Amino acid sequence: MRENTKEAISFPINKSRFSQKRRAVWSVIGIIILAIEIYIAIFIKGGFIRHYIGDVLATAMLYAFGRAIFRVAPINLAICVFVISLFIEAAQYLKILEILGVKSSTLRIIFGGTFDLTDIICYLAGCILAYLFENLSMQKSKTH
Repeated sequence: MRENTKEAISFPINKSRFSQKRRAVWSVIGIIILAIEIYIAIFIKGGFIRHYIGDVLATAMLYAFGRAIFRVAPINLAICVFVISLFIEAAQYLKILEILGVKSSTLRIIFGGTFDLTDIICYLAGCILAYLFENLSMQKSKTH
């Protein structure tokens, strides 16, 4: 009976899709995006790149790290990253860091300080681009 139960609840996982090599590639992509984000935060004080591209890259970075860690369908990961981004933006709207008395400049940089509806559009764009990037790279790898 126990073996039947195991078979009934096991999900077929294509091991090649979640290989260590693929996880390492996603980790490197996440680290590269993180380095770009740090560069933007330190050296770019305003404008389009700081205010828009940085937000797009933030969700793409979360997607990449999520892909390196979790075995989930790409669409589910993209949705989860977007929902996390919405929670962060809601926390900004509610001024949670101020309410909690957070003084850490690092946390303030990570979570941001001001609510902006355009951030949500940027987060959505980042999730969509990351998802499309993965789908295009998967299609490309299947043809080779």
